[in-house]
Amino acid sequence: MYYLFLIILVLLTLVMLVRIRVRFRFGPGQRLLFVGLGRTGPEFDLAGRVGCVKLCGLRIKRFPLDRAKEKPPKKKKPPKEKAVSKKRTRRPTLSQLKTMVPAVAKAAWAYFRGLLKAVIVEELQGKITAGFTSPDITGTVFGYYQAALAAVPAVAGRVTYVPDWTGPSLSGAVRGSVALPFYKLVFLTTRLVFKLPLRELLKLAIGRKKGDQDDQ
Repeated sequence: MYYLFLIILVLLTLVMLVRIRVRFRFGPGQRLLFVGLGRTGPEFDLAGRVGCVKLCGLRIKRFPLDRAKEKPPKKKKPPKEKAVSKKRTRRPTLSQLKTMVPAVAKAAWAYFRGLLKAVIVEELQGKITAGFTSPDITGTVFGYYQAALAAVPAVAGRVTYVPDWTGPSLSGAVRGSVALPFYKLVFLTTRLVFKLPLRELLKLAIGRKKGDQDDQ
């Protein structure tokens, strides 16, 4: 029994240390996207319209991304309509919404901000040459690019944007890999659950008949 508990504990620890990973490569004739846990998960070749399932980095199964033409479903007789008793549910009052919305918004913002901080940029390299219909728009986009570099210094030197002042164009290549440790996702989600007003949200989701009194 002790060894079984130890094995389960080790397995849970290993799962918590696994990273949720998104890896991509886009360039001339290459469009790859991988989403999975560690090195296990599906990889999509958008250029070749084929996908594969990877297990610890090894391809174990391939499948086409273009689905075969599905046969039209057979016509079925419409089911008989059953009489449904309409229940009057209590609608949330304005005071309830004023109380809940700020708490939910604050908790959700803290959750997404925590996710962004927890994301690890494992790899990011790219060079993009792009232009738009007028030099003014191209200059505006280039200004946004410079502002983004100032806001996120980690991207500086990794992704290069070269403006094309001659006209509309788009070329280049970019590759990257971002990951989120699974234990951080579990921690942030658990903290979100405790910060949300679950009792009030459940009341609104389930609803009650008009005239029912709330539990004090």
